[in-house]
Amino acid sequence: MDLSALIKKIGHSLVEIRVRALKSIICKLDHSLISVSDIVQEKMLFVYLLEWFNFPEVPMQEEVLELLTTLSKHPSAAQMLRDVGAVDFLTQLSPNVEPRLQAVISGTLDQLFQLPELLPCKTIVYSRGPLDTAPTVHESVKCLKFSVFPWLTLTNTDRHILSSNESSLRSNNPHLVRTTCDLLCDVIMQDFPPEIFLQRPNIVKSLLSLLRVGSGKGEASYLHMQALSCLRQLCTGLRRKLRFYQDPGFYSTKQDPVSQNSSFSYSQEVRGTQRSQDSSPREESREECSPRPSVVGRTGQRARGDGQDGDAASNSSSSHRGGVAAQAPRQTPQSPTDVAHLDLPELGVEDDLELQLQQLTVAQFTVATMEHAVPLLKTEGSHVFHCVLELLCNAVLLLGDSVCELVWDDRSLVGMELKEKLQAFMGLLGDILSYHQSYAADIPASSQVHHRIAYTGTAIFTIKLLQTILPPEKASDNLPESIATAIFHLCLDTSLGTLLPSVKEAAVAYLEQVNPDSHDLYRQVNRAALWMESTCNFIKEGEKNWLELLELADQAIHGLPFHHHLPIINECVCICSYLWKFDEPSPLLQTESQKLLLKLLSHPLLPVKTETYTCTLNLVKDCLGIQNVSRQNPGACGGVNFLLHYRVLYEISTFGLQDSVNVAAKDILLYLLKGRLMMTASTWDRFNEALYPVMPILQGYAGTEDSLGNCVLLISDMSDVARDNMFPSAAKLKAALRLLFTKQPVVRTAAVQQILPHLTSTDEAQTPSLGLDQSLIAALPNFYCVRNTLDISLDNSNKSVLKVESVEKLYSILSSDTIDISLRRSAAEQLCVVLQSKKCVRFYVFSLQLNTKCVCCCSPQSMDCLLEPCICILRKLVYADPSLRHNLAQHNLLLLTLLRGIFTRQLINLTVNICNILIFPSRYNIPFQAASHHAVSPYCCILPSSSGLLTLAPARQALQVAWNIAWHSGIDNLLEELCGSSAKVPDFHPNLKLSEAQILSLKAMHLHAALRDCIQAIVTAAGHNSVTSALSKLSLYLLIDRLATPHIPIHRCRETLQSLSWHTAMTRFLQVRPACVEDERLLVGIVAFLNAYFRQTHTESASDPEDKDLCWILELLESGSLLNLLLVVETQTSSQGPGESEELKNHVNQRLQRELTGFFKTLLLCLAHTTDRLCLALAGPFKSQLAVCLLRSLRVSDAPRFYGLPSLERTLQGMVSLTAQPGWSSYCPDLEPISLCSKYLSGLLEVISSFYVEWGGNSMSFMGKGVTKNAVICLLHLSYEMLDFISQWSLGNEAATEETTATHLGLAWLIPLWVDRDQEVRFASLGLGGALSSVPSGCQALCASCQNISGGLWGTLLNILLDQQESSMVRREAAFILQNLLVMPMPANAEEAKDSHWQHPCVHDEVSGISLVGLPALQALLYHCQYFQHVALSASICYRGRYTFHRQPCVGASSDAISQDSDSLCKLDSCISSFSISCLLMCFIGQSDTETSGSVTSQDSRQGEPSAIEPVVMVTPDLLTAHCGLLTNLLDILSDYTLTAIRHNRLLETLASCVEQMKQTHSQLLLESVRPGKVSHRKKVIKLSVEILRSALYCNDECKGVAADACLTVALYALWPWLLLDDTTMEAVLELLCVYTANFSSLPACSSLCTSGPGVPPGMKGTSSSSLMHAVMKLASGVAPDNSPVQRLAFYLLANLAISRDCRGLLQKNNFLQAFPSVPMPKAGGAKAASLGGGGTLLGLWLRLLVSLSSAEDIQLSILRVTGALELLADLAPHRRHALLTLHNLCFCPANKPPIIANGMEVATMKVLLSCLESKELETRCIGASALWALLHNNQRVRKDKHTLTQMYMHP
Repeated sequence: MDLSALIKKIGHSLVEIRVRALKSIICKLDHSLISVSDIVQEKMLFVYLLEWFNFPEVPMQEEVLELLTTLSKHPSAAQMLRDVGAVDFLTQLSPNVEPRLQAVISGTLDQLFQLPELLPCKTIVYSRGPLDTAPTVHESVKCLKFSVFPWLTLTNTDRHILSSNESSLRSNNPHLVRTTCDLLCDVIMQDFPPEIFLQRPNIVKSLLSLLRVGSGKGEASYLHMQALSCLRQLCTGLRRKLRFYQDPGFYSTKQDPVSQNSSFSYSQEVRGTQRSQDSSPREESREECSPRPSVVGRTGQRARGDGQDGDAASNSSSSHRGGVAAQAPRQTPQSPTDVAHLDLPELGVEDDLELQLQQLTVAQFTVATMEHAVPLLKTEGSHVFHCVLELLCNAVLLLGDSVCELVWDDRSLVGMELKEKLQAFMGLLGDILSYHQSYAADIPASSQVHHRIAYTGTAIFTIKLLQTILPPEKASDNLPESIATAIFHLCLDTSLGTLLPSVKEAAVAYLEQVNPDSHDLYRQVNRAALWMESTCNFIKEGEKNWLELLELADQAIHGLPFHHHLPIINECVCICSYLWKFDEPSPLLQTESQKLLLKLLSHPLLPVKTETYTCTLNLVKDCLGIQNVSRQNPGACGGVNFLLHYRVLYEISTFGLQDSVNVAAKDILLYLLKGRLMMTASTWDRFNEALYPVMPILQGYAGTEDSLGNCVLLISDMSDVARDNMFPSAAKLKAALRLLFTKQPVVRTAAVQQILPHLTSTDEAQTPSLGLDQSLIAALPNFYCVRNTLDISLDNSNKSVLKVESVEKLYSILSSDTIDISLRRSAAEQLCVVLQSKKCVRFYVFSLQLNTKCVCCCSPQSMDCLLEPCICILRKLVYADPSLRHNLAQHNLLLLTLLRGIFTRQLINLTVNICNILIFPSRYNIPFQAASHHAVSPYCCILPSSSGLLTLAPARQALQVAWNIAWHSGIDNLLEELCGSSAKVPDFHPNLKLSEAQILSLKAMHLHAALRDCIQAIVTAAGHNSVTSALSKLSLYLLIDRLATPHIPIHRCRETLQSLSWHTAMTRFLQVRPACVEDERLLVGIVAFLNAYFRQTHTESASDPEDKDLCWILELLESGSLLNLLLVVETQTSSQGPGESEELKNHVNQRLQRELTGFFKTLLLCLAHTTDRLCLALAGPFKSQLAVCLLRSLRVSDAPRFYGLPSLERTLQGMVSLTAQPGWSSYCPDLEPISLCSKYLSGLLEVISSFYVEWGGNSMSFMGKGVTKNAVICLLHLSYEMLDFISQWSLGNEAATEETTATHLGLAWLIPLWVDRDQEVRFASLGLGGALSSVPSGCQALCASCQNISGGLWGTLLNILLDQQESSMVRREAAFILQNLLVMPMPANAEEAKDSHWQHPCVHDEVSGISLVGLPALQALLYHCQYFQHVALSASICYRGRYTFHRQPCVGASSDAISQDSDSLCKLDSCISSFSISCLLMCFIGQSDTETSGSVTSQDSRQGEPSAIEPVVMVTPDLLTAHCGLLTNLLDILSDYTLTAIRHNRLLETLASCVEQMKQTHSQLLLESVRPGKVSHRKKVIKLSVEILRSALYCNDECKGVAADACLTVALYALWPWLLLDDTTMEAVLELLCVYTANFSSLPACSSLCTSGPGVPPGMKGTSSSSLMHAVMKLASGVAPDNSPVQRLAFYLLANLAISRDCRGLLQKNNFLQAFPSVPMPKAGGAKAASLGGGGTLLGLWLRLLVSLSSAEDIQLSILRVTGALELLADLAPHRRHALLTLHNLCFCPANKPPIIANGMEVATMKVLLSCLESKELETRCIGASALWALLHNNQRVRKDKHTLTQMYMHP
């Protein structure tokens, strides 16, 4: 099924098309119409899926991410995703999506970081029971990123050393245990690979058992620290080894140890012999080879490994001399890469299978270490806690490298065991956190501070552990209850959250998943803390930003249940009053402030409400009190404007008068009601307007017994007493009517008296007064007191008895004035019946305007006979229509008419009903039961639950801390206030006061205060213990800072310490020499702290232009006091030493040496990255002083037994760091640099002699490997300064003085190191060989040293280079040596060989007896070694990934089991092919898959059948680059042979693959353009590809044709924007283009530069500014520094392009030549000075270009048309050859002669040409004569001036 069209639509610009295409693919996958394997090769699918998130509208995010997760599980798809930059893209996308999608992205990234499985999915595990027990198949282990390291075999000596140290660790003698731990750290772990201790885990188990010894005090505590130190160093070594194995450059499949060199299968071929067709390579290797080059020397080994054993016993019981004798020289020379058939007595027999079953995986070791170390976090000693935390800090990183999050779902035995142990010590972590948090309050302050620091460190480690191994979404099912509780308390830790906000955020994420209830509680606490902070900000708000202030006040009100700070209420009331004072206030501010006031007035808390009413009353008194009369301040009453709103009055009247605040509420209302005289007219009107809506409520309090009741009665009074026009008469009438509903008879009677004036008044529209019946008046107060309820509801039926037309007729009769009154009454009565239906009422009101007619009929002028039916109709209308009800309620005349109807007996009921409805004109639909007011205030806020927070101790303490920090505007001010001498009593609620324990905790968590106290304690310390304690705390803070990574603290230790005077505190301890053991121990702590500080400084910060710390320590070291301590002689004692004091002194001295060495290494690392000028100036003397001290500490001798191995190991480590620094030997006052280097060289060679040569060189023991490796690395560094003294690199064999003749080893000591057991030694020693071979004398010395080795130097190096089981970095170094050897002049034949001093290589055929020397021998070597085939194979499997496979060997599987699964295991080749991309193929070595397989098959057929499991071959681009250099040199000396090999293997096809890779790189750069960090990596790939192409295209037209067909220029033009950012890569590209366009045969290549950019077919001319040619012109014409390589190469390229007419045309069209006259001339003397400048100057570049251009006639005229060009050429011609050549070329074209002789130029031109005839150089005379002849030919004008010409020649 072709999916390309569908996939393309996923990237469509229209979202609908994208969505449909995506759904189609997902649907096909869901229904198995297609499979994942069908689409994993569709690269654009992955690009489009990633670009999905770049569109403005991004639907179906979850589906896209899940599809990516599904695809990432396929190895090919995972590699494709990595290639297109999915890792970086998804990493940056993750923070911008929802949390649930972040989890999906995390799963995808995990898949991308995993590598393809190399083993079957089912692992066969064999039990250790009887032999006939059947194997059990368990589920495969899915949770391990890395399982075990490749197995290493040990010698008897090594096993004895490990066994001896293990037994010492189990000793009951604490001193022996302590010295053993020191030995492990200083020697054993430096020599032995760290994986040894997992493969033989007894020492690890002993160290772990030491952590369980004792109670953590006294001697047990010291043993704990020793064991922790060993375990920490082991963790560090394991992480380093993991990185080593993950480095593709060091990936090796060499078998250790016996078969380690079995891959060198060409030793016989190098010697010219043929291999048997039937023999196996492995069999031959076992039969013919020895493990190493045999170097004369002793093989004796030390028993314990500490370098102090007097016996140095050999495991073979032979003496040193006997060991030498046993290794008698063979008759046939041995190759260093042959694998021996000899027995290896030092390799004892081990049950490897049994041992491998007992080994620990990295995950098991890490979990076991944590399991044993975590309980020690409860320790009360700061130093032990520091050691534990430092170990855990390294262990958690190792855990992340070895275990993935699948451990929680892994059902294998390994997975379940890991899960169980992880949960166990996670639960223990929760208990420890609780222990450090809930300490007793009566313990000493120092212990409280320790608990706080320990809690912080443990908490940070816990979060880091969880983030390393446990995704939040899996936390709820896997976290123990204790740690879940601890996380909750951690989230509530305010001070920790202030220091490390991101740690708190991570804890909150886990809490949300683990315990939603606790998370809700945390949110409540967080919200309350925010309210508290807002409260304090509100109190301290300076500038009046009213909106922000009101928002803060609102939040402060929300926080009142927590902080109870009532003074803010008065502030709020005053703000509200202030904002309502103005005549034109802000409506927004008024609204917001009113909400605030209403919230306070209705607050549920009684103290808050009471305080609010009290403050309001006080303000009202102040504004309306009688005192304002004397003040004559009429505007004072404006302060109560905020109360003059119906909402506020409603709240006070409805709820204030009923609550316990009723006294204050009454007083407020009384002040307002009686404040007529104190208010302005506008204020009084505003009050009346606000009072009117709440009158019905206030009238409920009307009475005659209190002041408020009387005031309310007066509102509706019409008598003279109350005649103040407070309300209109209509409002007073309705108010009086409402009083009839009160329960108090007295009030109802008063209401009747208020109503009567309205009835008797004649003011209302000339209404005649009504004569009132006194009996009715007497009954009126009780008129609404009825015994039975009345039903006034309408019929709910929707049916009408009449049609609309009939009703309209009835209405027309009623409204007619001409119809008889009786008919009109009848019509009205019938309408009454019709309107009984609610539906009819609603219809007819709107259609007939019936209400208007009825109102008219109810008027005083209407007829009495119509009054009753019209009132009946009106009652039904107002019942059904709320809007009509509201409108009629304002109709005062109607209301009076109805009232008067009450006094008509027959209308009394109808009239009362209407009055009831109109008096209470609510919008409610009737029937209704109207409440007098709200049951609960609508403004009352709902209080957050505060009881739970304030009773929970952690929550309460969190709120206390939050309040105090906010109250004091930060923790700095808080601590200053609390620690000050005049501490003030806080004026807030006492429950918010901090306890002493909380204050100590805050100080411990406030970095500045804590570090300041530590520094102060050091300054004022009276003894060592105080300083030691302070140093421990300082170190702990540094460690916590490092542990928090990647979480960034608000304040870092380095920044904080820099603000303190810590230099002064430390200086006094560093300037004096320790006088006793206690002084020395104190100095150990100080140096350890400095080491940690500077190491962390280097890790955290980038280069600092002003590094005060580094300057300080370098200035301090100038005195040499610390450096001289390296020279202290160590007193080596055993357990039977003279006394404990001497042993203690020796132990402390060793610790000091260890710390000093580490500190100096750290300083050297800092110096390598600093840019501080003062530091750089001080660095030179420091390095040289250190160099002298280290040289003196080396203390070489002729036997290893006299070396102090701990000291030697440390010294060499320091030398490695030192010699890597530039200029390390240049500042020694007593020694010249070369003299110091010579001494170093001599000492290091002595070390090599003692530890390698004299031990036999071929020893398989790991003892001394650390010494050997460091010594070789130092020699490698030294080689760059000692290349001119090759003779000093020779080593005399003093150890063989007892032999018959002493031989001079020369460089023979170096050759065995090339095949050492340790790969790092192989790499460094070959690098040393490469450095030495860079000079001819070095090449000669190397060849001379290999004369006795089979195959010689060339055969040895070729064997290493072609060993596919060897790592790429080692093979690369071998290639570099060969590359250097190829530079030596080789004889081409036997005749030349007779006179040549270089007789290498030399090949002798034992069968024919023929010997070849020089180039013939080299050709024979290449042929027999099948060099080109091997390189082609290497190129076909080039691996470009950053990490290698995580190898998980099948432990315990037998050979039969492996062979049964050979099919799946043999898929390694295809797995690698899919995982790696053969894109960086060298031009000489690429092949198609079929060709590669064919060549390999034919080769294997000669070597025998391949093994069941083919080794994984790892070839990196670095190795291919080395092959490039090697093949380039081969092209120089064996060009025909090399080119023939290229053509024979059709290797040119790979050029297209290389160009295609550049195009793919362009696509990847587009995706990664937003991630600059990755772009640099891509640029390196581009540069490598370009260099490969340049070598291929050199002088090879066939290759150029292939490159042109592959559109090379189009690919380069697409990459041009990125090339402009990197000059180095641009130079490589321009060099490639120069090679590509060189020579006349490259015309198509030149023309291709004129085509447009990507998308334009080759050959089509480009438009303006759209070709590579335009880009090159810009480079050439741009402003560049002098001698810019980029500009120079651009001109060279333009000179090449001048042969192309298309390119010349572009130069003309773009006016490029116009810039020539403006080229700056040399200042020294015009044109003459220009002759002094080389061709590399800008002028020289222009002249070179003009020479090339002037050779073509079509552009010569353009040159002459450039203003000033001819004059400048004529001026330069006498001094610059290229200017003369250009002038010469211009003279040969007839069309150019008129411009030349115009404007008088013929004289100047001929004068220049004539002057050339007088030149001393024949070439110049010839050029001048030729040009003059051409100018004179057929030029009549010049001929006419023969006389002038003659005169010029005769008299120049």
